[in-house]
Amino acid sequence: MAEDQFPKESEKTVYQRDKTAKEPVKPSDARKPPTKPKIKPKKVFVPKKQVLKTDKPMEHRVRHIRLSSMDAAQLIRQTLLDFQKELADQPTDNPDKEFHDREKLEKFFAKLAKKYSNCTSKGLGGELGWIYKGIKTADNILTQDLVDTILQIEKYTVSEPVKTKLGIHLLLICESQFHVPREKVNIENRPSSIPGVPN
Repeated sequence: MAEDQFPKESEKTVYQRDKTAKEPVKPSDARKPPTKPKIKPKKVFVPKKQVLKTDKPMEHRVRHIRLSSMDAAQLIRQTLLDFQKELADQPTDNPDKEFHDREKLEKFFAKLAKKYSNCTSKGLGGELGWIYKGIKTADNILTQDLVDTILQIEKYTVSEPVKTKLGIHLLLICESQFHVPREKVNIENRPSSIPGVPN
């Protein structure tokens, strides 16, 4: 192909500036460090300790250690508090840690009760069962003073030593619930649940 077939560019080409473009910004002489965007901290869930206020009667599942001297009671109580603090200081991401710690504290309390308690309930780890207002007390395990104290102490904490006529008690409330009166079932008058089988 010949060169004269292509159009020639004119000698004086006029270039026009794009008026929609922004003017370039010159950096200032003083060099400032680039500002980092502010990061909002994540909100941490903090459970609030709520106290249940109700007119309904409550019942508590209780363990206890009965001792003969105040020094022994203070020593065992301090051991339990140190164990509880040690459990609380262990870091973990488990949301159920608080419940597991309560369970471990109860098991440790039961071990100490089996070893050091001088009550007949020591074979059960100091288990007293469900205590509520108006329960019939047995003189060798429970007194009315002890029942009144149990109904006033806080859950999941080892109580201060409580002195009664039976000795010195360390108490641990393991569970609480609304008291529902239970009827004793008389086995002789109960209808048979299996047809054709006499009572």
